[in-house]
Amino acid sequence: MRRTSRKKPLILVVVFVLVATILLIASAKNRSNVGFIDNVVNVTVKPVSTFFSNISHSVGGFFDYFHSKKELVKQVSELTYKNNLLEQKNASLSSLETENERLRALLELSEKYPAFQTTAASVIAKDGGNYGRFITIDKGIESGIAVNQPVMAQNGLVGLVFETGYGWSKIQTILDPSTSVGCRISRTGDVTVAEGDNTLVNDSLLKMLYISKQFTILEGDIVETSGLGEIYPPGISIGKIKEIKISDNTNSQYATIVPMVDFSNLQEVLVITQK
Repeated sequence: MRRTSRKKPLILVVVFVLVATILLIASAKNRSNVGFIDNVVNVTVKPVSTFFSNISHSVGGFFDYFHSKKELVKQVSELTYKNNLLEQKNASLSSLETENERLRALLELSEKYPAFQTTAASVIAKDGGNYGRFITIDKGIESGIAVNQPVMAQNGLVGLVFETGYGWSKIQTILDPSTSVGCRISRTGDVTVAEGDNTLVNDSLLKMLYISKQFTILEGDIVETSGLGEIYPPGISIGKIKEIKISDNTNSQYATIVPMVDFSNLQEVLVITQK
């Protein structure tokens, strides 16, 4: 029974082809019946033609869909690539602009001290944890850098050259507890000393000592180098007074100073190689 049912569609197709052939032969022998026979043929063939035409359009549309989707994916990929390139170029331009601003500030700083011969250098390493007690720069003996030369940044005093070699120098910053700087209050001209402190270094602060009660210092006062001593020239900004306190064991005052230089983000410095 199953074989007979499977053969039925094939038999129908054969019958359909025979009928169509007979009609075509008849139309060729007797053109007087052309209209009638053509109509019969059209009525018989049209559904089949329409069916296969629809299948053709469907298959074509199917492949057109995937072709369009492939083109769309390709266009999206190209646009994404171009967008990434633009973002990289924008980031590079922004970085160059920031670097140019820092270098311009260093140039202005060197012009502020025309009596000094200076060398610009980049920070390549930091020691002493996150507190910037020591930094390493990419210039050394070959650039005229020597031990005990003062070092500045665009905002103020950094420290002094501690060690040097060919292509590198180590800078001891003013945050290090073993350093001290002769300083004065810009507003009043009062002279005292600022130094690094073990209890303040973690907060990137300095300590101002030997403050007489006669001094009228205020929070926010600018502190700069006094020029006393053999290392630092006068007039370089050190920081601002943050807080004024009375020592526990004496009647003397002391103050904490916020450095002008952000040692955590320090990238370029200016070394005074010759006064």
